[in-house]
Amino acid sequence: MKGLRLALFALGTALLTTTAMAQTELRITHATTGGAEKVVLDEIVAAFEAANPDIKVKQIPFDDDTYSDTGLITQLQGADVPDIYFQWAGFPVARDAQAGYAVDLTDALATDGWGDTFVPSVWTAGAGTMFEGKVYMIPTSLDVTNTIWYNKTIFAENNLTPPKTWDEFVTVIKTLVAAGETPIIEGNQEFWPFGNWASHIAAKVVPPDEYKAAFSQTGKFSTPGFEKALGYIQQLHDIGAFNKDMAGLGADPAMATFLEGAAVMHPIGSWLIGTAKELADADFQYGEFDTPVIDPDHPLKDSVIGTVTGWVVDAKSQHKAEAIKFLKFYTSFDNQVKRAESGSLSPIKGVNEAAKLDDQTKAMAAMLANAPTMVPPPDTTYPVPVAEAYYQAAAMVATGEKSPKDALVWLDDNVAQIAKAN
Repeated sequence: MKGLRLALFALGTALLTTTAMAQTELRITHATTGGAEKVVLDEIVAAFEAANPDIKVKQIPFDDDTYSDTGLITQLQGADVPDIYFQWAGFPVARDAQAGYAVDLTDALATDGWGDTFVPSVWTAGAGTMFEGKVYMIPTSLDVTNTIWYNKTIFAENNLTPPKTWDEFVTVIKTLVAAGETPIIEGNQEFWPFGNWASHIAAKVVPPDEYKAAFSQTGKFSTPGFEKALGYIQQLHDIGAFNKDMAGLGADPAMATFLEGAAVMHPIGSWLIGTAKELADADFQYGEFDTPVIDPDHPLKDSVIGTVTGWVVDAKSQHKAEAIKFLKFYTSFDNQVKRAESGSLSPIKGVNEAAKLDDQTKAMAAMLANAPTMVPPPDTTYPVPVAEAYYQAAAMVATGEKSPKDALVWLDDNVAQIAKAN
Protein backbone atom coordinates (compact mmCIF):
# COMPACT_ATOMS: atom_id res chain seq x y z
CA MET A 1 0.00 0.00 0.00
CA LYS A 2 2.82 2.36 0.84
CA GLY A 3 4.36 1.68 -2.57
CA LEU A 4 1.07 2.48 -4.26
CA ARG A 5 0.76 5.75 -2.35
CA LEU A 6 4.28 6.72 -3.36
CA ALA A 7 3.54 5.89 -6.98
CA LEU A 8 0.33 7.92 -6.94
CA PHE A 9 2.16 10.80 -5.26
CA ALA A 10 4.88 10.71 -7.92
CA LEU A 11 2.29 10.60 -10.68
CA GLY A 12 0.42 13.54 -9.16
CA THR A 13 3.63 15.51 -8.81
CA ALA A 14 4.51 14.83 -12.46
CA LEU A 15 1.08 15.98 -13.61
CA LEU A 16 1.30 19.16 -11.54
CA THR A 17 4.79 19.83 -12.89
CA THR A 18 3.65 19.28 -16.48
CA THR A 19 0.68 21.60 -15.96
CA ALA A 20 2.88 24.30 -14.45
CA MET A 21 5.41 24.01 -17.25
CA ALA A 22 2.71 24.51 -19.89
CA GLN A 23 1.26 27.63 -18.33
CA THR A 24 3.34 30.27 -20.16
CA GLU A 25 1.78 31.08 -23.52
CA LEU A 26 3.92 33.19 -25.84
CA ARG A 27 1.72 34.96 -28.39
CA ILE A 28 3.35 35.79 -31.74
CA THR A 29 1.54 37.63 -34.52
CA HIS A 30 2.76 37.91 -38.11
CA ALA A 31 1.82 37.90 -41.79
CA THR A 32 3.36 34.57 -42.81
CA THR A 33 0.44 32.42 -43.91
CA GLY A 34 1.91 29.96 -46.37
CA GLY A 35 4.81 28.84 -48.51
CA ALA A 36 8.21 27.52 -47.57
CA GLU A 37 8.79 30.31 -45.05
CA LYS A 38 5.73 29.24 -43.03
CA VAL A 39 6.93 25.63 -43.02
CA VAL A 40 10.28 26.74 -41.55
CA LEU A 41 8.60 29.05 -39.03
CA ASP A 42 6.47 26.15 -37.79
CA GLU A 43 9.59 23.96 -37.53
CA ILE A 44 11.43 26.60 -35.49
CA VAL A 45 8.44 27.05 -33.18
CA ALA A 46 8.17 23.30 -32.65
CA ALA A 47 11.89 23.00 -31.91
CA PHE A 48 11.69 25.90 -29.44
CA GLU A 49 8.75 24.33 -27.64
CA ALA A 50 10.61 21.01 -27.44
CA ALA A 51 13.64 22.74 -25.94
CA ASN A 52 11.46 24.83 -23.62
CA PRO A 53 8.53 22.66 -22.48
CA ASP A 54 7.41 25.37 -20.05
CA ILE A 55 6.58 27.69 -22.97
CA LYS A 56 3.78 27.23 -25.48
CA VAL A 57 3.92 29.39 -28.61
CA LYS A 58 0.62 30.56 -30.08
CA GLN A 59 0.86 31.97 -33.60
CA ILE A 60 -1.66 34.60 -34.73
CA PRO A 61 -1.27 34.92 -38.52
CA PHE A 62 -2.95 37.40 -40.89
CA ASP A 63 -2.61 37.88 -44.63
CA ASP A 64 -0.31 40.76 -45.63
CA ASP A 65 -2.96 43.35 -46.45
CA THR A 66 -5.12 42.71 -43.37
CA TYR A 67 -2.07 42.67 -41.10
CA SER A 68 -0.67 45.98 -42.34
CA ASP A 69 -4.04 47.74 -42.59
CA THR A 70 -5.87 46.75 -39.40
CA GLY A 71 -4.69 43.42 -38.03
CA LEU A 72 -1.60 44.57 -36.15
CA ILE A 73 -2.84 47.90 -34.78
CA THR A 74 -6.05 46.26 -33.54
CA GLN A 75 -3.97 43.80 -31.56
CA LEU A 76 -1.57 46.41 -30.20
CA GLN A 77 -4.44 48.56 -28.96
CA GLY A 78 -6.42 45.64 -27.57
CA ALA A 79 -6.40 44.09 -24.12
CA ASP A 80 -4.87 40.76 -25.19
CA VAL A 81 -1.66 41.98 -26.82
CA PRO A 82 0.86 39.78 -28.63
CA ASP A 83 4.18 39.25 -26.88
CA ILE A 84 6.08 39.44 -30.19
CA TYR A 85 4.93 40.99 -33.44
CA PHE A 86 6.27 41.18 -36.97
CA GLN A 87 7.10 44.67 -38.22
CA TRP A 88 8.74 46.52 -41.08
CA ALA A 89 11.82 48.60 -40.26
CA GLY A 90 11.92 52.38 -40.58
CA PHE A 91 8.92 54.59 -39.91
CA PRO A 92 6.78 51.82 -38.34
CA VAL A 93 9.49 51.00 -35.79
CA ALA A 94 10.01 54.68 -34.91
CA ARG A 95 6.25 55.15 -34.60
CA ASP A 96 5.89 52.09 -32.34
CA ALA A 97 8.76 53.24 -30.14
CA GLN A 98 7.26 56.71 -29.78
CA ALA A 99 3.80 55.30 -29.08
CA GLY A 100 5.12 53.02 -26.35
CA TYR A 101 4.31 49.76 -28.12
CA ALA A 102 7.88 48.52 -28.49
CA VAL A 103 10.46 47.36 -25.94
CA ASP A 104 13.99 48.78 -25.98
CA LEU A 105 16.12 45.72 -26.81
CA THR A 106 19.53 47.42 -26.66
CA ASP A 107 20.62 45.77 -23.41
CA ALA A 108 19.34 42.35 -24.47
CA LEU A 109 21.44 42.54 -27.65
CA ALA A 110 24.51 43.48 -25.63
CA THR A 111 24.16 40.30 -23.57
CA ASP A 112 26.27 37.28 -24.59
CA GLY A 113 27.32 39.00 -27.82
CA TRP A 114 23.91 38.50 -29.43
CA GLY A 115 24.05 41.82 -31.27
CA ASP A 116 27.46 40.99 -32.74
CA THR A 117 26.05 37.98 -34.60
CA PHE A 118 24.23 40.34 -37.00
CA VAL A 119 25.77 42.11 -39.97
CA PRO A 120 26.72 45.63 -38.77
CA SER A 121 24.58 47.44 -41.32
CA VAL A 122 21.34 46.47 -39.55
CA TRP A 123 22.34 48.65 -36.59
CA THR A 124 22.78 51.80 -38.66
CA ALA A 125 20.26 54.63 -38.79
CA GLY A 126 19.30 53.87 -42.38
CA ALA A 127 18.31 50.29 -41.56
CA GLY A 128 15.34 51.46 -39.53
CA THR A 129 15.75 49.05 -36.61
CA MET A 130 16.57 51.87 -34.18
CA PHE A 131 15.00 54.99 -32.73
CA GLU A 132 17.02 57.70 -30.98
CA GLY A 133 20.02 55.39 -30.76
CA LYS A 134 18.15 52.48 -29.16
CA VAL A 135 17.25 49.18 -30.83
CA TYR A 136 13.55 48.30 -31.00
CA MET A 137 13.55 45.60 -33.66
CA ILE A 138 15.34 42.27 -34.01
CA PRO A 139 15.96 42.01 -37.77
CA THR A 140 15.30 38.61 -39.30
CA SER A 141 15.09 39.25 -43.05
CA LEU A 142 16.65 41.47 -45.66
CA ASP A 143 14.21 41.92 -48.51
CA VAL A 144 14.44 43.33 -51.98
CA THR A 145 10.96 44.84 -52.07
CA ASN A 146 10.86 45.16 -55.83
CA THR A 147 12.69 43.54 -58.67
CA ILE A 148 11.35 42.57 -62.08
CA TRP A 149 10.83 38.82 -62.33
CA TYR A 150 10.63 37.48 -65.85
CA ASN A 151 9.71 34.24 -67.60
CA LYS A 152 12.91 32.89 -69.12
CA THR A 153 11.09 30.63 -71.57
CA ILE A 154 9.02 33.44 -73.10
CA PHE A 155 12.06 35.71 -73.23
CA ALA A 156 13.97 33.02 -75.12
CA GLU A 157 11.08 32.41 -77.52
CA ASN A 158 11.17 36.09 -78.44
CA ASN A 159 14.99 36.39 -78.53
CA LEU A 160 14.97 38.76 -75.56
CA THR A 161 17.56 39.36 -72.84
CA PRO A 162 17.17 41.29 -69.56
CA PRO A 163 17.38 45.02 -70.37
CA LYS A 164 20.03 47.21 -68.79
CA THR A 165 18.57 50.61 -69.80
CA TRP A 166 15.06 52.02 -69.89
CA ASP A 167 15.10 52.27 -73.68
CA GLU A 168 15.96 48.57 -73.88
CA PHE A 169 13.13 47.86 -71.43
CA VAL A 170 10.65 49.68 -73.66
CA THR A 171 11.85 47.67 -76.65
CA VAL A 172 11.31 44.42 -74.72
CA ILE A 173 7.75 45.44 -73.87
CA LYS A 174 6.91 46.44 -77.44
CA THR A 175 8.22 43.10 -78.69
CA LEU A 176 6.05 41.21 -76.21
CA VAL A 177 2.96 43.25 -77.07
CA ALA A 178 3.51 42.47 -80.76
CA ALA A 179 3.76 38.77 -79.87
CA GLY A 180 0.37 38.87 -78.14
CA GLU A 181 1.78 38.51 -74.62
CA THR A 182 0.87 40.38 -71.43
CA PRO A 183 4.25 42.04 -70.75
CA ILE A 184 3.70 43.02 -67.10
CA ILE A 185 1.19 41.63 -64.61
CA GLU A 186 0.35 43.87 -61.64
CA GLY A 187 -2.14 43.24 -58.84
CA ASN A 188 -2.63 46.76 -57.52
CA GLN A 189 -5.88 46.52 -55.62
CA GLU A 190 -4.10 47.72 -52.47
CA PHE A 191 -1.85 50.26 -54.31
CA TRP A 192 1.42 49.22 -52.62
CA PRO A 193 2.55 46.58 -55.18
CA PHE A 194 2.87 49.03 -58.06
CA GLY A 195 3.49 51.97 -55.72
CA ASN A 196 6.65 50.33 -54.44
CA TRP A 197 8.02 50.00 -57.96
CA ALA A 198 6.84 53.49 -58.89
CA SER A 199 8.72 54.94 -55.93
CA HIS A 200 11.93 53.20 -57.06
CA ILE A 201 11.47 54.65 -60.55
CA ALA A 202 11.10 58.08 -58.94
CA ALA A 203 14.14 57.51 -56.72
CA LYS A 204 16.20 56.86 -59.86
CA VAL A 205 14.93 60.01 -61.59
CA VAL A 206 14.05 62.70 -59.04
CA PRO A 207 16.92 64.64 -57.42
CA PRO A 208 17.39 63.09 -53.94
CA ASP A 209 16.76 66.32 -52.01
CA GLU A 210 13.59 66.94 -54.01
CA TYR A 211 12.42 63.37 -53.40
CA LYS A 212 13.04 63.58 -49.64
CA ALA A 213 11.40 66.99 -49.32
CA ALA A 214 8.19 65.84 -51.00
CA PHE A 215 7.78 62.69 -48.90
CA SER A 216 8.79 64.57 -45.73
CA GLN A 217 6.09 67.20 -46.43
CA THR A 218 8.63 70.02 -46.61
CA GLY A 219 8.30 70.33 -50.39
CA LYS A 220 5.87 69.66 -53.23
CA PHE A 221 5.41 66.66 -55.49
CA SER A 222 4.52 68.93 -58.41
CA THR A 223 8.11 69.30 -59.60
CA PRO A 224 9.83 68.62 -62.91
CA GLY A 225 11.58 65.61 -61.38
CA PHE A 226 8.40 63.85 -60.25
CA GLU A 227 6.61 64.76 -63.47
CA LYS A 228 9.47 63.17 -65.40
CA ALA A 229 9.31 60.04 -63.22
CA LEU A 230 5.57 59.62 -63.72
CA GLY A 231 6.14 60.27 -67.40
CA TYR A 232 8.01 56.97 -67.63
CA ILE A 233 5.02 55.23 -66.06
CA GLN A 234 2.72 56.91 -68.57
CA GLN A 235 4.99 55.62 -71.31
CA LEU A 236 4.50 52.06 -70.07
CA HIS A 237 0.74 52.52 -70.09
CA ASP A 238 0.76 54.00 -73.57
CA ILE A 239 2.65 51.05 -75.09
CA GLY A 240 0.34 48.48 -73.46
CA ALA A 241 2.71 47.18 -70.79
CA PHE A 242 0.15 46.40 -68.08
CA ASN A 243 -2.75 43.98 -67.64
CA LYS A 244 -6.03 45.86 -68.01
CA ASP A 245 -7.38 44.64 -64.65
CA MET A 246 -4.41 45.79 -62.55
CA ALA A 247 -6.54 48.18 -60.46
CA GLY A 248 -8.93 45.45 -59.33
CA LEU A 249 -6.54 42.51 -59.14
CA GLY A 250 -5.04 41.44 -55.82
CA ALA A 251 -1.31 41.01 -55.24
CA ASP A 252 -1.50 37.24 -54.67
CA PRO A 253 -3.61 36.46 -57.79
CA ALA A 254 -1.23 38.55 -59.88
CA MET A 255 1.74 36.59 -58.60
CA ALA A 256 -0.05 33.33 -59.25
CA THR A 257 -0.81 34.45 -62.81
CA PHE A 258 2.88 35.08 -63.43
CA LEU A 259 3.87 31.75 -61.93
CA GLU A 260 1.36 30.03 -64.18
CA GLY A 261 3.13 31.49 -67.22
CA ALA A 262 0.21 33.71 -68.26
CA ALA A 263 2.24 36.94 -68.09
CA VAL A 264 5.88 37.62 -68.89
CA MET A 265 7.10 39.96 -66.13
CA HIS A 266 6.02 40.66 -62.57
CA PRO A 267 7.52 43.50 -60.50
CA ILE A 268 7.35 42.42 -56.84
CA GLY A 269 9.66 41.61 -53.96
CA SER A 270 11.96 38.72 -53.12
CA TRP A 271 9.16 36.88 -51.30
CA LEU A 272 8.03 35.58 -54.71
CA ILE A 273 10.76 32.93 -54.38
CA GLY A 274 9.02 31.13 -51.54
CA THR A 275 5.65 31.28 -53.28
CA ALA A 276 7.18 29.94 -56.50
CA LYS A 277 8.41 26.87 -54.65
CA GLU A 278 4.83 26.18 -53.61
CA LEU A 279 2.85 27.19 -56.70
CA ALA A 280 5.05 27.02 -59.80
CA ASP A 281 5.48 23.90 -61.91
CA ALA A 282 8.82 22.15 -61.60
CA ASP A 283 9.82 23.18 -65.12
CA PHE A 284 8.93 26.87 -64.67
CA GLN A 285 12.04 28.89 -65.46
CA TYR A 286 12.29 32.44 -64.19
CA GLY A 287 14.90 35.08 -63.44
CA GLU A 288 15.07 38.71 -62.39
CA PHE A 289 16.57 42.07 -63.23
CA ASP A 290 16.52 45.34 -61.37
CA THR A 291 14.70 48.40 -62.68
CA PRO A 292 16.94 49.40 -65.60
CA VAL A 293 19.07 52.51 -65.51
CA ILE A 294 16.91 55.49 -66.47
CA ASP A 295 19.19 58.48 -65.91
CA PRO A 296 22.88 57.47 -66.18
CA ASP A 297 23.92 60.63 -64.30
CA HIS A 298 21.62 60.09 -61.31
CA PRO A 299 23.41 59.17 -58.04
CA LEU A 300 20.92 56.35 -57.35
CA LYS A 301 20.88 54.94 -60.88
CA ASP A 302 22.18 51.53 -59.69
CA SER A 303 20.25 51.38 -56.43
CA VAL A 304 18.00 48.54 -55.31
CA ILE A 305 14.84 49.05 -53.30
CA GLY A 306 14.66 47.02 -50.14
CA THR A 307 13.99 46.91 -46.47
CA VAL A 308 14.63 45.10 -43.22
CA THR A 309 11.86 43.20 -41.48
CA GLY A 310 11.85 41.53 -38.12
CA TRP A 311 10.28 41.09 -34.71
CA VAL A 312 9.36 43.57 -31.99
CA VAL A 313 8.60 42.73 -28.35
CA ASP A 314 5.39 44.37 -27.18
CA ALA A 315 5.86 46.76 -24.28
CA LYS A 316 2.72 45.38 -22.59
CA SER A 317 3.92 41.80 -22.77
CA GLN A 318 3.91 39.90 -19.50
CA HIS A 319 6.53 37.50 -20.87
CA LYS A 320 9.37 39.70 -22.07
CA ALA A 321 12.10 37.32 -20.90
CA GLU A 322 10.48 34.41 -22.74
CA ALA A 323 10.03 36.60 -25.83
CA ILE A 324 13.73 37.47 -25.90
CA LYS A 325 14.59 33.81 -25.35
CA PHE A 326 12.51 32.89 -28.41
CA LEU A 327 14.10 35.61 -30.54
CA LYS A 328 17.60 34.45 -29.63
CA PHE A 329 16.58 30.94 -30.65
CA TYR A 330 14.95 32.17 -33.85
CA THR A 331 18.05 34.13 -34.91
CA SER A 332 20.51 31.35 -34.11
CA PHE A 333 22.82 30.46 -37.00
CA ASP A 334 21.27 27.06 -37.75
CA ASN A 335 17.70 28.35 -37.71
CA GLN A 336 18.63 31.26 -39.93
CA VAL A 337 20.24 28.88 -42.41
CA LYS A 338 16.87 27.08 -42.59
CA ARG A 339 15.11 30.39 -43.20
CA ALA A 340 17.62 31.41 -45.87
CA GLU A 341 17.09 28.10 -47.63
CA SER A 342 13.34 28.79 -47.60
CA GLY A 343 13.92 32.02 -49.53
CA SER A 344 14.52 34.67 -46.83
CA LEU A 345 17.84 36.51 -46.90
CA SER A 346 19.30 36.58 -43.42
CA PRO A 347 20.94 39.46 -41.48
CA ILE A 348 23.02 36.99 -39.45
CA LYS A 349 26.72 36.92 -40.33
CA GLY A 350 27.75 34.11 -42.66
CA VAL A 351 24.28 32.59 -43.08
CA ASN A 352 23.66 33.49 -46.72
CA GLU A 353 27.12 32.17 -47.64
CA ALA A 354 26.62 28.90 -45.74
CA ALA A 355 23.06 28.20 -46.87
CA LYS A 356 22.24 26.10 -49.92
CA LEU A 357 20.40 28.72 -51.92
CA ASP A 358 18.57 28.40 -55.20
CA ASP A 359 19.62 30.54 -58.13
CA GLN A 360 16.95 33.17 -57.48
CA THR A 361 17.86 33.64 -53.82
CA LYS A 362 21.54 33.81 -54.73
CA ALA A 363 20.65 36.54 -57.20
CA MET A 364 18.86 38.49 -54.47
CA ALA A 365 21.81 38.11 -52.11
CA ALA A 366 24.19 39.25 -54.85
CA MET A 367 21.95 42.18 -55.70
CA LEU A 368 22.00 43.39 -52.11
CA ALA A 369 25.73 42.72 -51.77
CA ASN A 370 26.70 44.49 -55.00
CA ALA A 371 24.33 47.46 -55.03
CA PRO A 372 26.07 50.69 -54.01
CA THR A 373 22.91 51.95 -52.29
CA MET A 374 19.59 50.67 -51.02
CA VAL A 375 16.47 52.80 -51.36
CA PRO A 376 13.82 52.10 -48.71
CA PRO A 377 10.14 51.98 -49.71
CA PRO A 378 8.43 55.28 -48.81
CA ASP A 379 5.89 53.56 -46.53
CA THR A 380 8.73 52.31 -44.31
CA THR A 381 10.58 55.62 -44.09
CA TYR A 382 8.04 58.43 -44.39
CA PRO A 383 4.51 58.95 -43.04
CA VAL A 384 2.41 56.11 -44.40
CA PRO A 385 -0.52 58.32 -45.52
CA VAL A 386 1.87 60.37 -47.68
CA ALA A 387 3.42 57.26 -49.19
CA GLU A 388 0.02 55.76 -49.89
CA ALA A 389 -1.14 58.98 -51.56
CA TYR A 390 1.87 58.78 -53.87
CA TYR A 391 1.07 55.15 -54.62
CA GLN A 392 -2.46 56.15 -55.63
CA ALA A 393 -1.19 58.97 -57.85
CA ALA A 394 1.19 56.58 -59.58
CA ALA A 395 -1.67 54.11 -60.08
CA MET A 396 -3.77 56.81 -61.71
CA VAL A 397 -1.03 57.34 -64.29
CA ALA A 398 -0.45 53.61 -64.83
CA THR A 399 -4.13 53.03 -65.60
CA GLY A 400 -4.47 56.15 -67.76
CA GLU A 401 -6.85 57.86 -65.34
CA LYS A 402 -4.71 61.00 -65.02
CA SER A 403 -1.73 62.59 -66.70
CA PRO A 404 1.48 62.94 -64.66
CA LYS A 405 0.86 66.65 -64.12
CA ASP A 406 -2.75 66.18 -63.01
CA ALA A 407 -1.84 63.26 -60.77
CA LEU A 408 0.78 65.38 -59.00
CA VAL A 409 -1.70 68.21 -58.45
CA TRP A 410 -4.11 65.68 -56.97
CA LEU A 411 -1.27 64.31 -54.84
CA ASP A 412 -0.24 67.70 -53.42
CA ASP A 413 -3.86 68.50 -52.59
CA ASN A 414 -4.20 65.23 -50.70
CA VAL A 415 -0.90 65.66 -48.85
CA ALA A 416 -2.08 69.13 -47.80
CA GLN A 417 -5.25 67.60 -46.38
CA ILE A 418 -3.15 65.03 -44.52
CA ALA A 419 -1.09 67.84 -42.98
CA LYS A 420 -4.25 69.66 -41.87
CA ALA A 421 -5.66 66.52 -40.30
CA ASN A 422 -2.51 66.14 -38.21
